[in-house]
Amino acid sequence: MCTDVSLDLVTIQRYYHVRWNIETGYRYFKELLGFDQYQLLSFTGIQRFWAIQFLTQNFLESQRQEWMEKQADLTLGDVVRRIREEYFGQVIVYVYLQALEKKPLFDILRLLKLSA
Repeated sequence: MCTDVSLDLVTIQRYYHVRWNIETGYRYFKELLGFDQYQLLSFTGIQRFWAIQFLTQNFLESQRQEWMEKQADLTLGDVVRRIREEYFGQVIVYVYLQALEKKPLFDILRLLKLSA
């Protein structure tokens, strides 16, 4: 939908494509990264929020560009999911190695800040 009736369909589609990227970017920050839970109580809090958001966006975009050399058409959401999967895999390997060393389960859980 478009309120400017003078635009042709191709232009509307181009605008919508740009807008879609903006909307999905906001969704990633709000839902995937947990920024929807951030409480802004002061001017300093607002500044910190934008600094964290800026750094996160740049990190994810940098990682996306690096991974797109091997795999095209990655979204920031794809990058977040891949980072989470890799991190989870590292946790599993760590737990496995600790188990091989016969470390007590409760010590591993305490170190990972998890409950049984």
